[in-house]
Amino acid sequence: MGNKKLLVMIDDDSDDHEIFDIAINEIDEPFEIYHFDDCEQAIKHFGTPGAEQPGYVFVDINLPRIGGPECINQLQDLRRFDDPRIIIYSSSIPETWKEKFTRNGIDEFLEKTGSLSDLKEKLIALFLKI
Repeated sequence: MGNKKLLVMIDDDSDDHEIFDIAINEIDEPFEIYHFDDCEQAIKHFGTPGAEQPGYVFVDINLPRIGGPECINQLQDLRRFDDPRIIIYSSSIPETWKEKFTRNGIDEFLEKTGSLSDLKEKLIALFLKI
């Protein structure tokens, strides 16, 4: 696994970035978070030599231009994405997609919530699974 303290969030909604950051900052761990508004930015960054491998990658299903599932496929093609835990982080995740995503290397599913304390608890549980 990459750097367990390096988190990547790929989501085009800046409000979701802010909520995620608040929840992470309430966890008593020194995480570093890289935010990308779309898949292209993430691929460009992690496709450069020397880019540090993240421990966790959170991807929204509904991204502009390159959707979440295709984004994950492209990221997995990068050698440095062999080991991070990949989490679908989206407003709604249809049950029919979960089986398909699991077969394609998705480790976890985390639905967005309006509750900061709920998100924090879900993140803590996710980080304790390692």
